[in-house]
Amino acid sequence: MDNEQSLLYRYQEKTPLSVTGLAGLQWFIVTFSSSLVVPLVIAETFQLSAQQTGEFVQLTFFWVGIASLLQVLFGHRLPIIEGPAGMWWGIFIILGQLGISLGKTPAEIGRNLEFGLISAGILLALIGLLGWVEHLKKIFTPLVTGTYLVLLAISLSGSFLKGMLGIGYFHDGVHPGIALVSLFLAAFTLVLVFTPWKWAQSYAMIIGITLGWIIFGLLGWAGESATESVPVMDLPVLFFWGMPEFDPGVTITSVLTGFILLTNLVASIVVMGKAARITPDTSMYNRGGTFTGVAHMLSGMGGIVGLVPLSIAAGIVEVTRIASRAPFILASILMIAMGFFPVIGGFLSGLPAPVGYAVLFISFTQLLGFGFKDLSTVAWNKTSVMIAGSAIMLGSGLMFVPSSALTELPQLVGFLIGNGLMMGVLVCIFLEQVVFRQQRSANNRVE
Repeated sequence: MDNEQSLLYRYQEKTPLSVTGLAGLQWFIVTFSSSLVVPLVIAETFQLSAQQTGEFVQLTFFWVGIASLLQVLFGHRLPIIEGPAGMWWGIFIILGQLGISLGKTPAEIGRNLEFGLISAGILLALIGLLGWVEHLKKIFTPLVTGTYLVLLAISLSGSFLKGMLGIGYFHDGVHPGIALVSLFLAAFTLVLVFTPWKWAQSYAMIIGITLGWIIFGLLGWAGESATESVPVMDLPVLFFWGMPEFDPGVTITSVLTGFILLTNLVASIVVMGKAARITPDTSMYNRGGTFTGVAHMLSGMGGIVGLVPLSIAAGIVEVTRIASRAPFILASILMIAMGFFPVIGGFLSGLPAPVGYAVLFISFTQLLGFGFKDLSTVAWNKTSVMIAGSAIMLGSGLMFVPSSALTELPQLVGFLIGNGLMMGVLVCIFLEQVVFRQQRSANNRVE
């Protein structure tokens, strides 16, 4: 069976104007939903005022749109969302909490992170320009990318389930009503994905989000849109926290994180290639690496959480069966526009978080599936079982260590131990490439 026939619109295929509009709106909502939660959490951690929070969210939307547009036009040229990286999200929170406990102000920590992001961006851009991504890609074997995707799904599962259960939405406990509605929305979206109606498959998420927002509104659970406290139009600013400042611990941590996030880039391109039914070539990886570096530099200039290609994009293509770039380009332009019109972001901020979690849950399950597919190509023996088992056990176990338990450790050590995803990937690479290097051929793809 020709897998290409399962796509409604292929990668290089143009979409009709009506499809571009609706699919672009869906990409926009998914991009917006993927980008909204992170700046709100960071704003709370860094004790920002309501006005500062609005500005931080506006900057995030603007730079997400810019980075996504640069990648799809000049970088890897695939419809992959650029969004706040989970690892950078963790760095901001952990270093923010550690810094505040050590007497630093949030602004000082933010300026250190700006410098770190720009430094990491320069490294990634050089790796891409020198064409080293293809060589480094050899490190990211199916065992590594599979382990990464499994750990990524595990790391996200807690946030998704807490959101769907309504924990923290009204109070710290489970909200039975929200949990039931979330379960209904997830099931409803799943039904749409498997329905024989192609239009319903393609727009399953936008239908689910719209329905969920309506239900929450009727039940009085929808949040208030912040349209009165923000200006209609305002220009994005540079260096939200102030001019960057060098801190050796934060810079080393940032550069190391940037290198590890090459795994994210490679995995995102690989899984999107599978979803779009194409085989990514060397230039895609190198250009993607260059513009991932650019995205990091832009993140540092904006003072926002570091942006990377998000693997969820492949799940969107799998669900909608639209791999064409045109709708994605439209969505990126809309995200940029939101950076100039804070009132739009203020209105969309009223989207109930449980709705987004419930509908996007179906797409995020695709990540785990992609991880299993990569691991299924590994020739399993004692070596490969030891590598994957150690990495996944260690990485997932560290995710349960509370950040408060790390405050007595040196900053760099505390960050490493507190980031289960990064530690799991590092351990996997170290075991495969160093400890069991002679046996690594046993982990090649099955012929």
